[in-house]
Amino acid sequence: MKFPGRAQAPAPNPLAPGTLVILANANSTNYTVEPGQHVVLGRDAASNIILDDASVSPSHALIARLGPGWLVSSLDADNPARILDATGRAQPIVKQLGLRSGELLIGAYQVRLYPPPVADPSRLTP
Repeated sequence: MKFPGRAQAPAPNPLAPGTLVILANANSTNYTVEPGQHVVLGRDAASNIILDDASVSPSHALIARLGPGWLVSSLDADNPARILDATGRAQPIVKQLGLRSGELLIGAYQVRLYPPPVADPSRLTP
């Protein structure tokens, strides 16, 4: 039941905390990234997550799960990973970027980063 004027707790995330979702060609693949874990995304066979697309660099981006969110780094200055801003425009990630959650573009792939759930929903402010 909803009460006017009261803040509603966010809907629970059906994905595990720290989930990274890769979207391409109407298909999605979920990866769980543990706290402190670093993942390299790229075209090279040595990458943790291989993205098979000519527009993806051999080692394109480093994504780490740190604290309550993510740290994203572009590994190829000439072909940076991009983040979709609030207006839906893709902005290059020039250096490291800390995020609670977000949506990235790596070549033709969308990468969604989901945050861990709020520990105590009663602490949300109205």
